[in-house]
Amino acid sequence: MCGRFTLTTTNEELMHRFALKTEQNYPNRWNIAPSQTSLTLTQNRMPENTISNLSLNTQDRFGVWQSNLVKRIINARSETLSEKPLFKEAFKHQRCLVLASGWYEWDAEKTPYYISLKDSRVMAFAGLRFNQGEQACFVIVTAAAKGNLARLHHRTPLLLQRKYWQHWLGKSQSIEDECLDAAEGHFFKWHKVSKAVGNVANDNASLILPNTEQHPPLLL
Repeated sequence: MCGRFTLTTTNEELMHRFALKTEQNYPNRWNIAPSQTSLTLTQNRMPENTISNLSLNTQDRFGVWQSNLVKRIINARSETLSEKPLFKEAFKHQRCLVLASGWYEWDAEKTPYYISLKDSRVMAFAGLRFNQGEQACFVIVTAAAKGNLARLHHRTPLLLQRKYWQHWLGKSQSIEDECLDAAEGHFFKWHKVSKAVGNVANDNASLILPNTEQHPPLLL
């Protein structure tokens, strides 16, 4: 699953990676949590106004609120997108890309890890977008983790390759199986981090640093 992620990018990277031209400087985020806002990309409906065919949404909220469950739903399984009542309409008509530099995962021992691409580039996760009143919100699509990454958790955010971006954002309701397949684990790097990431009030660069905490030896 993906319940916390980071986004530390620059205008230059957005321009180079997504052909987005923006004058606004977006603050670095090291602990984006459910109910907080972040950046998503959707298909641009007015290409004459920009050099890109992608539109940047800056105030989309992470998680769709479900009053009957009294909680926010933050992830959608790739295998059942067209079946689940909550997701099937958004899957047909409101797909998006969720920008992220990395994400956090907790293993079976509740130890947090930070995961990112080996080259540290900003990523585009497959996402679904919803309109709740005047607020737009999103969920991150997940898939079965592969390789050594599956040792941390059996689910992983669905990282979309560049060649699938337009297909995912387009109007076609037929999405190739390859597009819904998780990236191989060898594309990523990860390391243990401080449990301070568990507190949503913490949002600083120290959260992604390797945890070098030394535990005192047991007294016999």
